[in-house]
Amino acid sequence: MKSLPESSKPFGDLVKVDRADQPLSALPEVDPRDHFTWSNLFIIFSIPLVGGLMGLGLIYLVNPLAIGWLVPSDAPVFYSNSLWNIPKNISQIQSELGKSQLKLGESYNLKTDEIIYTVLEIETQNIREIRIYQPIRDRSEEKFLLISTMTIAGIDEYFVRSPLLKYATYAIPEKLQPNRSRLPLKRFSPLDNPPSQHDGVWFTTSGKVDGIAYGQIYYFATDKRSQLVELDAWTSAAGELPKWRNALASNPSSIQLVVNQSQEFEPTFLIFQPEEAIANSIRKIQLRQVTLNEAKDQPKAYQDALVMASVGLWSPALGKFELMVQELRSQGKTLPPFLQEQYDMIAFHAQLTAMRAQQPNSNLGEKALINIIDGRWGEALAIANDPAYKGDKIAEMLARYHPHIWQRVMTMLTFTDSTDIKLWGGLVVLHRNGLRRAEFWLRSQKVDGKDFNQLLQRLDLAPLSLKPQQLLGTVTYIGKGSAGADWFLPPPKLESGQAWYEVSINLIKDGDKWRGEPFTELSDRSSILLWRVLGLSLNNSLGVVLYGSDGKSQAATLTAQSLWVSDDGRLKILASGESVLAPLLSKSIIPPLVTSGGAFDPPKGTSVDWQTLSSKVVERLIRTMYSELQRNGQVSMSIEDFGVLVQQQWKLSAVNLDGSGKPAYLLLLDRTQVDLGDRHYPLAIAFSSEGSLLFSDMSGGKVWVDALPSSTEGQILTFRNGRYEIWNFR
Repeated sequence: MKSLPESSKPFGDLVKVDRADQPLSALPEVDPRDHFTWSNLFIIFSIPLVGGLMGLGLIYLVNPLAIGWLVPSDAPVFYSNSLWNIPKNISQIQSELGKSQLKLGESYNLKTDEIIYTVLEIETQNIREIRIYQPIRDRSEEKFLLISTMTIAGIDEYFVRSPLLKYATYAIPEKLQPNRSRLPLKRFSPLDNPPSQHDGVWFTTSGKVDGIAYGQIYYFATDKRSQLVELDAWTSAAGELPKWRNALASNPSSIQLVVNQSQEFEPTFLIFQPEEAIANSIRKIQLRQVTLNEAKDQPKAYQDALVMASVGLWSPALGKFELMVQELRSQGKTLPPFLQEQYDMIAFHAQLTAMRAQQPNSNLGEKALINIIDGRWGEALAIANDPAYKGDKIAEMLARYHPHIWQRVMTMLTFTDSTDIKLWGGLVVLHRNGLRRAEFWLRSQKVDGKDFNQLLQRLDLAPLSLKPQQLLGTVTYIGKGSAGADWFLPPPKLESGQAWYEVSINLIKDGDKWRGEPFTELSDRSSILLWRVLGLSLNNSLGVVLYGSDGKSQAATLTAQSLWVSDDGRLKILASGESVLAPLLSKSIIPPLVTSGGAFDPPKGTSVDWQTLSSKVVERLIRTMYSELQRNGQVSMSIEDFGVLVQQQWKLSAVNLDGSGKPAYLLLLDRTQVDLGDRHYPLAIAFSSEGSLLFSDMSGGKVWVDALPSSTEGQILTFRNGRYEIWNFR
């Protein structure tokens, strides 16, 4: 191997020569670029800074509002000025929207030469966006540059319907809750006659549901750049768009935006005052609602006025407010601006209710309500107490508007002990909870019975779901002396030879269906109403049917004089009649049947020839009858002989009990045909058209009386355990 060449310096650089020992000219030259300076540091840090600024600039070009700290936080619209937002003609815009099932809708030309367009869903015509375009001439072609766009989300349904819920007389659906669903907007309209001190243009979107109008207010402001500002949502139970009008009378030159939320006889107007927004806000303008919010450190008269106004008692509220105004004037003071607005709003509503109360109205129920709304309780009560008028319109009014009255009653009772107001509260309780609770409530309010008895009796006119056509029951003898003090109507004096009888009503024919006691719906109604509804005001004659042991019956009559209903709905009638009837009652095999509304007229059967029936049906009928007789004792003949006897001597009838077209077969047997002891006759056995057993009273537990007339369900009148009952054969 060849050896490496030796170095001329045996130890290389391991031994350093002291620079001081070297001459200056022998030192190496130093390059200034090898030094790290402050300039080098600045350059290094500026590279990411420049990159970040370039990125922000690019983002700002695409979407200026994406950088939150460069724009106000309340920016109302998305400005789409960007490198990609190029002018387009109408066809191009429509084509672009069509890909999303959208189209351009209404358009409005602005004084700024810009155009507002609505963007609609093609299928539903709902507004999805509001856009502002700037027309541009591009090589003699008109194009449009998108300046801004605003998405429309609809209005919360709960907010839209909320004014109607204040006096709701129905259960509010569970699905109707805040922020559950939104209602679409269909129209975009300018609001005419706006205040002149604002240069912009006022618009509203709107929609309708169940007669309620709703929408959103917008303001188009013109400044350095055009803006469409979204303001307050609104809802109008009256179905009207907001209107500009002077609603604050103390400043005739001012104009407010007024939303009509009135409900029939209940005037309610929301008043919005347009104002300049704060200096650093992009909105430029805002709507401030005039409210009944209470100002601090004010007299009690002012506080009372706001409470009354909050439940719609505008005229009494204005009277209270006037007391404070007079007190301030006596001190040489005037109302502060905030209180002056409240005074004007209350006066605005009070003028409407007072004018309405002074207008003639032939509907006495409505007239009474309008007087109550204006705080004229005495005038309203005079209408209700008028004996020349039966009060049906008052009852109808209470059914619809009792929540309106109740809130006013409970509010006013915190300020006054007026009997007139308490009586209207009693009428509301009468409608809601019945007569007994109305009487109890009025007594708890320290109202004397003589002040309310006749009023409650006359106005207990709410309709009954029960429609009595005929009454059936039993009768017992009371005597010739006092009839007792429990009867609702004072009974007359007995005539000579007359006695008192008590009739217990077991069944009521309700339309075409019979119902058995108790009748709970009658338990809390006035005696005047019951007397009329039960038909006793037109015909108070009661028929009595007494049953003999031979199956024959005899008739008598009673005259209804008063009535009584227990808390659980058991109805009794006090009747007068000949005293000679009393001993006959106990001779009836079953308790005499009392009827009202005419004679008891069961359906008539038609005779059936056994030979017309099929052998199968005849055999089934005979076997069934034979089995029923065997249950009550030994039959002395064979079934074959029994079959011959039946077809030769026993009469079968067909009765169409329920109008179905399939008659039931009925066999009525007297004591000479079958003797089962001392009991009611005839014995009854009923069969279906196929011969199946439907009913038999041979066991005596349930006694057949007759088929109930005009029944749609084949109902039979029976007697058991001392009372008459219904039996359904189908």
